[in-house]
Parts: sequence; C-alpha cells; structure tokens
Amino acid sequence: MPPSARVKKLPRLDRRAWIAAAFAELAAHGWGGVRVEPIAATLGVTKGSFYWHFTDRDALLAAMFLRWAEGRVRAIRNETQDDSDPRALLYRLIDLYARGPHAQGLAIELSIRGLARADSRAADAVAMVDSERLVRVSALFAKLGSKNTESEAKAFLFYAFVFGQSLIAGRRDAGLRAAASSLIVE
Repeated sequence: MPPSARVKKLPRLDRRAWIAAAFAELAAHGWGGVRVEPIAATLGVTKGSFYWHFTDRDALLAAMFLRWAEGRVRAIRNETQDDSDPRALLYRLIDLYARGPHAQGLAIELSIRGLARADSRAADAVAMVDSERLVRVSALFAKLGSKNTESEAKAFLFYAFVFGQSLIAGRRDAGLRAAASSLIVE
C-alpha cells in the first residue's frame, strides 16, 4: 500500500485530555461550547473516543465540576500553606488576585458559579471551594487575634473584596486597592 493511502492513526486520549479541552471550550464559549462534537474536532479524534471515557455529556460536566473543585481546593491550600506571618499572607493573597485575573480561570469560575444557581452538582463544587477559602482565611484572621465569628465575617469580606475588585471594570488604581486592602486586613 502506498504511504499516502495509509490511514492516519488518531491520538489516544484519556479523561483528563477531554476534561481539559472541555474547560478550554467553557472559557471560550460558555456552557453552550461544551459539546462532544466540537471538542472531538478540536482534539482531532472521533466522538467515539469521548464515549470510551464518559457515558454522556452530563458525565463530562460532573467530572468537570469535580476536577475544578479539587483543583481550586488544592491551589487554595498551597496559597495559604505558609501562615507564619498571617498579615503578610493576606496581603499576598490580595496581590495574587489583583495582578489581573487569569482570564481563562476567571471565565471558568464565573461560568460554574452561574450554573450553580440551577445545578446542584455545580453548587456542591462551589460550596466546597468557598468553604475551603473561608476556613483558610478565617484561620489567618484568628491568628491575628480576631474572635471566631469576627474572623469568619472578615474572611467573607476579604473574598468579597478580592473577587469584587477583579470584576469592577477599569479600576486598576493601586492606591485605592492598597487603601481598601488595609481596611480589610488591619
């Protein structure tokens, strides 16, 4: 058989590749973009590959929620691991989010949070991530001397500020952010 007549062998993919491609579609096109055929085309495989790993699109979505929650919790734990100077760590966390959000990560988080209003699995994933964030930051405020309910309230305000600042268009004023950060942390 001439070389040009050989059938091109398609790559073998695992679940992780499908989930990663689905997240890329979610960030670029929202939930409507998370469809088997377009993802298969992007990956250069047939949709049969998808069905080898997932029973249906719903199973892919469930895997995405789980992967997102586990990944965010792992990142939160890594980000808050060194709490030898809680105040400095709180400022570092603010700076981490203030540097400009990772566009793809923010799009994914906002999409999952939006869907969480109607999908219990997405809501469970969001609750897991928010719980970890609040517990970790509340513990930092407690180390700074805040009482339990006060440290929980401060952690709530901290994350409301951290995420809110990234959503306010055009507000990249470092002085204003520093003043607001001081009000939250001190």
